[in-house]
Amino acid sequence: MIYVDSIGNIIENPSANFANIKCVDFNINQKYNHISPALKINFTNNISDNVKFIKRLLHFQKLNIDFVTECNGFQIKYILSNCNDDLLIAIKATFISDTKDRYLYLYDNIFKSLDTLWEKSNPCKFCNDVCIASKNHKAAHKENGCCYSFDYSKNIFKFIDNVKVCKYLGEDKRCSTENISCKFFVCNYLRKNNLFNIHMKDYLLVQAFFNNKQKLILKYNFFRSQEEILEKLVENDNTPFFIYYLHGNYRI
Repeated sequence: MIYVDSIGNIIENPSANFANIKCVDFNINQKYNHISPALKINFTNNISDNVKFIKRLLHFQKLNIDFVTECNGFQIKYILSNCNDDLLIAIKATFISDTKDRYLYLYDNIFKSLDTLWEKSNPCKFCNDVCIASKNHKAAHKENGCCYSFDYSKNIFKFIDNVKVCKYLGEDKRCSTENISCKFFVCNYLRKNNLFNIHMKDYLLVQAFFNNKQKLILKYNFFRSQEEILEKLVENDNTPFFIYYLHGNYRI
């Protein structure tokens, strides 16, 4: 079991005895009193279920429903089982009241997860700045892979303009601003040859905390700074989703 206190501290190996702690089992359809005993949550191995659980916890906070049990000097709020790293990050994020600070915390952890996946899988097989797609003459550029920024063209006969090596590509060939959109992008060569792919729907932290407009912001703002993307995420745009998407309002 993992215990979480009333301010979000994680207690994974408690020295105190919490064996008989007073608690209520979590039921996504159940209504709770505004002050209830500690909430016991048994997460599943299904991401959709866990996303619903996290969203429900956020909903409890909006309703000012609190869970707490005092035990051995601790104020325990949640008792968690079957909890992985992403779920612990999600739980911690629910305690961050400032929206932009919460998004920064989530952004950093999502980027870290994606960066680790890319490094571990190494699908691009870079050698002397040449990726596997370029090596097989299936890329637009001879080196630096996909790290070429561009502007969407206003000319109806052209798609993009101002193509150049991304200004955030450092001398060490790593992204100096931690752009999350670029980390979610997988080129046609890798996808068509079933070498590597990433699906945003598989990321609990994205699905639980960001709405459909924000998912577009996270996915399609290549070659922008982390700060620009965070500012866009907190933007309050009431445009209907279809028009928002059609007009490309998600682009910075």
